[in-house]
Formats: sequence, structure tokens, C-alpha cells
Amino acid sequence: MNFRRRRRALQHAEAHIEGADAIDTIVAHPSVPQGAPELIESREALTEFMGHVRAEGTFAFDTEFIGEETFVPNICLVQLSTRSRIALIDPLSLDDDVLAPVWDAVCDPGLTTIVHAGGQDIGAAQRRTNRQAQSIVDTQVAAGFLGMPWPTSLANVVLAMTNLRLSKGHTFTEWDSRPLSKSQLAYAADDVRYLPLVWQLQRERLDSMNRTSWVIRESEESLRTSEVFDPESHVRRAARGLGLRPRVMTIVRELVILRYAIAQAKNLPPRTILPDGPLLEIARNKFTTTDELAQVRSLPRATSQEFGGEILRVIHDARQLPIEHDRIWITPEESADDRTRIDALWSIITMRAISLGIATPLVLTRAQLARWFIARSTSPTALFPADSWRDEAVGRWLGDFLDGRETLKVGWQAGGLVAR
Repeated sequence: MNFRRRRRALQHAEAHIEGADAIDTIVAHPSVPQGAPELIESREALTEFMGHVRAEGTFAFDTEFIGEETFVPNICLVQLSTRSRIALIDPLSLDDDVLAPVWDAVCDPGLTTIVHAGGQDIGAAQRRTNRQAQSIVDTQVAAGFLGMPWPTSLANVVLAMTNLRLSKGHTFTEWDSRPLSKSQLAYAADDVRYLPLVWQLQRERLDSMNRTSWVIRESEESLRTSEVFDPESHVRRAARGLGLRPRVMTIVRELVILRYAIAQAKNLPPRTILPDGPLLEIARNKFTTTDELAQVRSLPRATSQEFGGEILRVIHDARQLPIEHDRIWITPEESADDRTRIDALWSIITMRAISLGIATPLVLTRAQLARWFIARSTSPTALFPADSWRDEAVGRWLGDFLDGRETLKVGWQAGGLVAR
């Protein structure tokens, strides 16, 4: 944490040196707000701007936050943009209740909110309203349906759609320090300034391909799941592909769940409570005493002293779980024939997705395909839910392909793969 804070301080200082306030030229376009952003530091100014947002019906939304020091990210700046106006809201100078109209707008199904990779940003609104955000469009998701790699940066999307090259800016800076320099404010403003235009151009192309509804469904679904705590994903990250025994993986999972609960109660990042390295060591050794915990290198002393008893209880309980509980960690064995068929299917699905202009990782992963393929011999199920865009784009076609009713013909045209 101290290292990251030092990096932030360094970039913050660089943003304030003489000559660092050079600002990029703003593209002249009816859907791009011109000039410097409005700085909002009062209830009255925010009320007026939110009235404008609601009258427009569509707005871009982003936040600048520091997320490595607390469980709940510290929101330091809120950026809003319509086609004609752009505002930077300073939450450090406003009471929480003053910002309520912003969070309400993000979660209002009657308004369209445009974000780019907006999971953390949307999460901030959902936590403060206790409501699910709706009518969300993520331009990163839209880019994945328009032949761009997944994931892709805002700068790359803006470049692809508008031919404008954004500056790198000050993404990792001390957003909680004041004052912010002109270049920092300009960088923050550019995070939303071009989103209305980008979505306008993306939608025109998506409409022509009848894919707009896919983007909206995937945007809402991906942003909804990004806020859900998934212990298994944390376990996979902690295990780092080490091939741990299923019982050890189960202990890791239970410790990850405990770590999350403690971090939430303390408002601290989970990995400052119990880093992955010590967590793995504890799970592998199945410690039973606090003295053993105290010998674990890199385990924070405060954690072993305050929560050592809970850690040992979790280990004990995890060791008593029925063996069936461990089977979620067992990857189905792929025979040589299975692997050949799965690899072939993965190549076919990849070509199908590319020929449709959809980034393959948006559709599925090879691991998901392998689990489905091996399981279908004993419990035949569809690869995707019947009402999903994935089934519409790939699943139904794949079913026909496997049954011999469909073929895949591809060619190379204009420098890219096309279906024939």
C-alpha cells in the first residue's frame, strides 16, 4: 500500500510541475462538449447540472477513486458528460447526501448511463442507493461486439471510433489531494467527454447488425456480476495454477471467505488482512495452533493476534466438510481424444466469433467449453442459456454444427476473417 501511495504521490507531483498543463485539442463535434469542464462544489450547482442530465436522458459517467487502501474504494472525483456539457464533481467538498442525485441517476432505468469498463463506478452508485443499476451501456463491451480485442482501453476505443488519440494522462495519481492541476482535470474530463459520441457511433454500427440489444444485455449483466463476491475467482488467483489438492483448495476458499468478511468489517483491502502467500502456506500446512500461525512469514501480526482463533476454526471446519464439497475443484480429465476434439471445437468457435466480429473471450473460455464438452456425455445440456445472446450468436449454430446440419466456411477478405 505504501509503495502504491508513493507512486501516486510521484505522479501527482509530476502533474504540477511547470509545463505539465498542456491540454489536448478538443475535437469539434456536435456530440462533444467544448471547453473546460464545469467544476461543481456546491449543492446548487449540482442540482442545476443534474436537471440538465435528466432533460438530456443520456449521460456519460465515471469516477476517479483510490481503491487499494480501503475495502470500499474512496471516491475522489465524479465525472459527468452529456453531448453539450461536462462537469467534474468534487465529493471531498460535498456531503454524502448532496451526491444522492448522481447515484440515483445512474440507477434510474429511465436514463441511459454510458461508461467504459465501469464496474467499480457503477458499484459505487449501487452501494449508495441499494438498487441495481439499469439502462447501462459499456463502450468496452460494445467494442467487443465490433471486432475489437477484449478487453480494450478507452483510448483505443476513442481512437478506433473518432480517430482521436487521447493522451496517457494521470490515471494513477493522488486524486484525494487538492488542488488538482489543469492537466489532471483535463484527463478526468476526457474520461467522459467523448463517450456520448463514441456510443453514438458504436450504436449506428450495432443497429446495422442488429446487435444493440446484445450489447445492452451484456453491459448490464457484466456490470451486475462485477459487484458480486465470487470466492472461486479469488481462490484461483491465490492458487496461481499450482495444482493444489482439492482439500487444500477448499481450505483456501474458506479462508478467502473469512478474509473478505474481516476486510469488509474493517474497511480494509482483503489482501492487507491476509495476503495470498501466507494464506496458501496456512492452507497447505493446516495449522492448528496460534504459535504456528505466528511463525508464518508475511502474515500481519495484527491478523494473527486478533483473528488467529477464527483462522484456526475455519481450517478445522473446512477439514470436516464432506469430500463431495471438494469436487468443485477437480477439473475433469481430458483424454487425448477429448483434448483433440475440444481444441478443434475451440478453434471453430473462435473462427465463428471472429467472423461475426465478436471478441471470443466475450463468448466463453476454453475451460468453460471443456467442462461442457466432457459433461455432455453423461448429462446433455445446452452450452448457453436459451434466451441469451451467446446462444443466439453461437450456441444454436454450434448445436446444428455438431449435429451435422451446419458447416463453417471462412475466408480472408480485406485483411480479416469472414464467414461464407
